[in-house]
Amino acid sequence: MKIVHVITDLSIGGAETMLVRLIRTSRRDGLKHVVISLSPQAPLANRISMLGVEVRILGMNNGLPSARLFRKLAQWLDELEPDVVQTWMYHADFMGGAATYAAQLARWYRGSRIRRPALVWGIHHTDLRLTGSSRATRWVARSCALVSSVVPDAIVCCAEAARLSHHKGGYCPRRMTVIHNGIDLERFRANPAARASLRRSLGIGDDVPLVGVIGRYHLVKDYGTFISAMREVLHSMPHCRFVMAGHGLDQSNAELIALLDTAGLRHACYLLGPLPEPQTLLAALDVFCLSSKSEGLPTVIGEAMACEVPCVATDVGDTAFLIGATGRVVPAENPQALGRALSAMLNEPRTERIALGRAARNRVVSFFSMEASWQRYEKTYVETMAKRQLPAT
Repeated sequence: MKIVHVITDLSIGGAETMLVRLIRTSRRDGLKHVVISLSPQAPLANRISMLGVEVRILGMNNGLPSARLFRKLAQWLDELEPDVVQTWMYHADFMGGAATYAAQLARWYRGSRIRRPALVWGIHHTDLRLTGSSRATRWVARSCALVSSVVPDAIVCCAEAARLSHHKGGYCPRRMTVIHNGIDLERFRANPAARASLRRSLGIGDDVPLVGVIGRYHLVKDYGTFISAMREVLHSMPHCRFVMAGHGLDQSNAELIALLDTAGLRHACYLLGPLPEPQTLLAALDVFCLSSKSEGLPTVIGEAMACEVPCVATDVGDTAFLIGATGRVVPAENPQALGRALSAMLNEPRTERIALGRAARNRVVSFFSMEASWQRYEKTYVETMAKRQLPAT
C-alpha cells in the first residue's frame, strides 16, 4: 500500500506531529509513505526524511494557491500513483481533494485504466467557528463542508467533539469516523532525572510546586486565562512557579511579556520557547495545564499523562474523555475555576498526585497508544479501498 499524505505545512503542531508518529509506527515491508507539504514552513521535514520517507515541498504561501502550484500538485499525485491520498487539515483537504480528481482526469485523458486512489480527509480542529483563524481558513472549511458528501471517500476526525461540530457545520456524517490521536509511549514516560535537571536550570528547589503549559502562541490557546489563573494560584501558594514552552512563548513575544507584566507575574513565570525534546519538560512538572478555548483531542494532554503528570484542563473537545478520572476539568474561559482547580491539585498530598499520574499513564496505555491509532487508520484505508474495489496491497 502506498499512502501519499498531503498536509498544509510541517510546522510543529498536533496534526503534524501525529503524522510523524503515524509514519514511524507503521513502518513495515510493503507499506510506503510519501509526504507533500503545501507550505514551505516545514521544520519537521528532516525528521520525516530520516524515517526513509520522501518529502516534497509545494511552496504555497498564505492565501489562495496559484494555478501553477495546483497543476504541480496534481502532477505529483499522478506520478506517485498512490493507493490512498490522506489529507491533513482544511487547506490540504481542499487542495489535495481537488488535485486528486485533477490527476485522475489526466489519467483518463491519456487512456489509463488506473483507478482513482481512496481519498481520506483529516479534520484536526473541533470548533468549526475557527476562533482566531483567518478569513481564508474559514472560507476553505465551509467550502469543504459543501462538497464533503461527494469528494472524500472518508473523513477522519481526531475527536468525537470534532465529528459532532463538523456534522452541525454541514459536513457529511456518513463519511466521518473518529480516530483519536495516538501517544508515543516510549518517548513520553516518567523521568525523575528530568525533574531535577529542569529545577537546576531554573534555579528553583525540589520543593517548589511547578505548573507548565506547552503550545504555540495562538488566540485559541487562551493564555490570558492561564495567566489570570496563575494569579489565582499565587494568592494561596506564592512560592509556586510556572513554565510556558512552545513557538512564540519566549522573551521576544512583546504581547505575552506585556500580559505578564500587567498581571505582575513576570517573576513567577519562565518562558522557554520551542523545545526539541518536550518530554523532558513534561516529565519535570508537578501539574500540566491546558487553558484552550477549543481543541480536538489535545495530544499534549496525552503526552503529559504518559509522563505520569496529572492534568488540569478546560473542558474543550474530547479533553474530559481523555483525562477521565485522572485529573481535573473546568469550563473554558473561566480563570477563577482554572486557578482553583490548579490550587486543589497542587494541594493534594504528593502520594495522591503520584497515584493520579500512574493512573493517567495506564489510561493512555489502554486507550490512546500510537499502535491503536495506526490500526484504526489502516483499517479505514483498507475498507475505503475495498469500497473503491482497489487491491489492499
